[in-house]
Amino acid sequence: MQKHIHHIITYCLLLCTLAACDPREDRDMLPAPLQSKDLQFSVTQQQGHDNIVYLENKTQGIIPFWNYGTGISNKAKDTINIPFAGTYYIKFVAYSGGGPVEDSAKITVTENDPNYFSSPMWNLLTNGEAGKTWVWAMDTPGGAPYGNGSGGATAPEWWKPTPADVISWGVDKDEMTFDLKGAANYTKVTPKGTEKSLFVLDTLNKTLKILGSDISYGAKITYVVVTLNANELTLAQQGDGWRNIWMFKRKGFKY
Repeated sequence: MQKHIHHIITYCLLLCTLAACDPREDRDMLPAPLQSKDLQFSVTQQQGHDNIVYLENKTQGIIPFWNYGTGISNKAKDTINIPFAGTYYIKFVAYSGGGPVEDSAKITVTENDPNYFSSPMWNLLTNGEAGKTWVWAMDTPGGAPYGNGSGGATAPEWWKPTPADVISWGVDKDEMTFDLKGAANYTKVTPKGTEKSLFVLDTLNKTLKILGSDISYGAKITYVVVTLNANELTLAQQGDGWRNIWMFKRKGFKY
């Protein structure tokens, strides 16, 4: 009998030891999770220039994060620029010990930001929200809508493929449309189908990059804008003392 009592005591001591070593944390020590109704933040637009938006976190004890579609921020207070007209949801996420909680605010931007698009290059390339379509300059006076030349060439100088060559490549019917309707949109229409993507125009350095697509018969690079006027768009791949050159014109324009 004494032997059995000894076993029972040993078993109880073992259970107590295991209970004392239980790795489960004390849930009461964790902060209570926030709910979206607990979040305090503000999203306000500048009067008379509603592309400028002021973000401010007013929730104590959290790490803020903002996502406004065209960018992100982790600042408690920030000023952002939304250049395109449209309706936007500004997402606010609060990170705390209880986990992330999010909410959002809806805003409307009434027009494309005239300050952001002040360079004439924007309108020459896109015709604003209406869009502008470019095609190969098959009737260019120089006779070669594609080719290469010296580092400062504005038209092919060395290798000068003819319009017949462009036709043989199967790209002579390609059309490229740029517009600013809600974003910097790019659409390429070819006999094989339609590609929709975005573009980046650097008006300071005069470069053009297509995101997720390319120009007709392109090289998937950032192109130098050699010529851009109401009727002509000439792009180049810049090398060391040389250029590959693409010559396009406004659809409907004739030399």
